[in-house]
Amino acid sequence: MALTIDSAQNIFKETQLPSQIPATIALFDQLSVDDKLAYLWYAYTEMGKTITPAAPGAARLQLAESLLNQIKQMSPEEQTKVMRDLANRADSPISRSYGFFSVNTKLAFWFELGELMKQGVVAPIPANYQMSEGVKVVLETTQKLDAGQQITVLRNTVVDMGFDTSGMAPSSSKPTAEPAFERTSNAPKEVKIDGINEPAVTKYIEAMNADNFDAAVALFTDDGALQPPFHKPIVGKQAIGKYMREEAQGLNMMPKKGISENGPDGSKQLKITGVVETPWFGANVGMNIAWRFLVNPQGKIFFVAIDMLASPKELLNLGRK
Repeated sequence: MALTIDSAQNIFKETQLPSQIPATIALFDQLSVDDKLAYLWYAYTEMGKTITPAAPGAARLQLAESLLNQIKQMSPEEQTKVMRDLANRADSPISRSYGFFSVNTKLAFWFELGELMKQGVVAPIPANYQMSEGVKVVLETTQKLDAGQQITVLRNTVVDMGFDTSGMAPSSSKPTAEPAFERTSNAPKEVKIDGINEPAVTKYIEAMNADNFDAAVALFTDDGALQPPFHKPIVGKQAIGKYMREEAQGLNMMPKKGISENGPDGSKQLKITGVVETPWFGANVGMNIAWRFLVNPQGKIFFVAIDMLASPKELLNLGRK
C-alpha cells in the first residue's frame, strides 16, 4: 500500500496538543486591527514580567533594519498607519517587504518595534486608547501559558501580518538570506533515544542539532513531508529545506524516549518525546515536544510531524489510548 500524507498525519493521532495555543490565536484573530496592535504593544512591554522575552540578536535585526529606519523617519500618524497596514495585510511597500520576512525575522521586527515604542521613537498606542475586553482576555490567556506556548502564540500573531507574498516572484524587495543564529549553548552531538534504534531518526536529530539542513533533507523521500506545530505539511525536499533554513536554525533537540511500530509493508511508525531549546529562549527554557515519524521500508523519512505537548507529564505519554 502506497504511503500518503493524509494517512501519515493520522499516525499516533491521539498525541495531545495544548488547546490553549490555537484557542488563544483564534481569540487574537477576532480582534479589531487597533486591538491587535494594542495586544502586541502590551505583550511586548510585558515581556520580562509575565510574558517570556525574546532575544532576536543583532544579525537578525539587520534584516529588518531598513524597514525600521523608514518607520523611525515617519510622523506619528504615518507610523500608526504603517502598523495598521501590516495588521490589515494591506498592499503597501513596507507590507510587501515585511511579507518576505521569515517568521523569526517578523518576530524580531515586532520585538524591536516594541522597544522603539517604549523609547518614544515610534508612536505607541494612542493615549486615549481604552483596552477592550477582547484584548484583556487574550493577554490574560497568554500570560497563563508556559514559556514555549507564549512564544508560539506571539509567532503566530505576527506570521500572517503584512501583504501575502506567497504567490509573488522574488524581487528587489526580498531581503538577503537569513543569518545563522549564534548558539547560546552547544547542541548534543550524539543522540540516544530510549526505546528507539532507527538510523534515519537519530541522523535527522543530529543533523538538525548541527544546523546541517542539507543532511537532514537528504534523509527524506522525494515526496516526503514535514509538519511544524499548527501548520499544514510542507511537502518536497526543496520546500522542507527552505523551511529549515529560515525557521529551524539554532535549535537544540533533546529527544528522551520513544516507541516504534512496524507496518505490514515494512514501514515504521515512531513516536518520540523530548525537549527543544530555541535561540529565542536560550538554554534555560525548553518546549515539550513529540515527534511522529513515518519511515518507509527503505529507511527514508516519508513524514515527520512536530507537536507541542500540553504539559510536561505528556512527555511520558507514549502509548496509544
